[in-house]
Amino acid sequence: MSIRTSIAWTFSEQFLQYGLQFAASVIIARLLTPDEIGIFVLAMSASAILTSLRTFGVGSYLIREPDLDLAKIRSAFGVMLAVSWSLALILFLSRDVVAGLYEREGIAEAMSLLSLNFVISPLGAPAAALLTREMRFKVLHNIGIASSAIGTLVSVVLAYLGLSYMALTWGLLTTTSLYALFSMLAMPRYAFVRPSFAHWRSIAEFGGLLSLATLIGKANTEGTKFILGAFLNPAAVAQFGRAAQLPNNLRRGIFGPIGRVLLPAWSEHVRQGRSIGPAVEKLISLNTVIVWPVFLSLSFVSIPFMTLVFGENWRPAGEIFPWVLLAQGILSMLPQPEQILLPHGKVTRIFTVRCVAALFAVAVGAYGASLGLEAFAICRVAATSFLTVLVFFAIKPFISLQAWRLITVYLRSGLVAVIASIPAAIFYVTEQETMTLQGLVLVVAACALFWLGGVAITRHFVWTEGLKMAGTAMGRG
Repeated sequence: MSIRTSIAWTFSEQFLQYGLQFAASVIIARLLTPDEIGIFVLAMSASAILTSLRTFGVGSYLIREPDLDLAKIRSAFGVMLAVSWSLALILFLSRDVVAGLYEREGIAEAMSLLSLNFVISPLGAPAAALLTREMRFKVLHNIGIASSAIGTLVSVVLAYLGLSYMALTWGLLTTTSLYALFSMLAMPRYAFVRPSFAHWRSIAEFGGLLSLATLIGKANTEGTKFILGAFLNPAAVAQFGRAAQLPNNLRRGIFGPIGRVLLPAWSEHVRQGRSIGPAVEKLISLNTVIVWPVFLSLSFVSIPFMTLVFGENWRPAGEIFPWVLLAQGILSMLPQPEQILLPHGKVTRIFTVRCVAALFAVAVGAYGASLGLEAFAICRVAATSFLTVLVFFAIKPFISLQAWRLITVYLRSGLVAVIASIPAAIFYVTEQETMTLQGLVLVVAACALFWLGGVAITRHFVWTEGLKMAGTAMGRG
């Protein structure tokens, strides 16, 4: 499967999943209170921090290992089982401690069920990694959509039946279980391999530091929620999570699918001594021209959009929405450090970037949370700006890109963002405090048309690329 086709399938999977999650969140926001959702968010944050260690870098090991055989696959499975099941025990035993910190017994109940994800997920992880190695992204697409759709439906139904925050936990467990099962069915040869530890040392050398770096990066994003909850309350955590949901999903929806495909592709380029600089420039151009126009447009309609979609209870999320959008927009200026440094084998550099960024984020996050929810959101802008600077200097030696080329990319995407956001800006200057569904559709459609005009006027990379693809398709037709 070609890189473009692979990216298309992964994009489809990511955005369909986020679409399902967004639709479900709209419904669940009306079935559960902010405090109930906040309890799940806190329990999920504790789980998410340990999730970064769960695979121990084994997935990347299986994808990148040049001389992969059954013995190494068995060893990878053994290491993954040992690590993941140990983390399941840690999460289960720590449930009362975390719940006690916030005086919410429900956190312990949710963490108990979340620990089962760590027991189930490694069963299908080797098969999923090998499907990625073989570039079978159509199969992975179908697995991801089917498991997410069923899990999301379970969450909505159970929330409607009154299971409160546990409805979200049961839905997540359903998704994890089905993903593991479907992956094993797609790769039956590796569905029931016997675990081994014959090659544990080489796996640990690769995955240990990478897992620690991932853990620290996750602590940067998830750990700050605990700080917010400690200074304020679970409802504040839920409000911030609601504001961050859409920009997080959109940005990750771009980075995630591309990263899954580019890791094996760029690793091959590096082994052949080829520069990935031109590809990185195109990636930055694509990220910014999609993310920046959407985020700038949403910032103009933040409160009406949030209250229309999620209800009046979530007005505080709308008030901090522009700051959250700005923070996520800054992160879109560069690829994640793993995307550039992993193909070059620079795991130590990834670890250093994540450590320094996390220390800064925790410090400014604690200060902001002590002042209130809005100050916390503003401090996230400072944290993401600091991380972006760190990433630039970390990846600069490996991308061979001159500063003026990056500035040109940013200026062009910024101009497209300004043009695309004109309809939303008009809505803002009319000082309308509420928005109807029809009004939202009208603004979205108008912004989309202005975006097309912007990429055409600026002759942006996506415009020229789209013309090439259209010409190829017409030629084949």
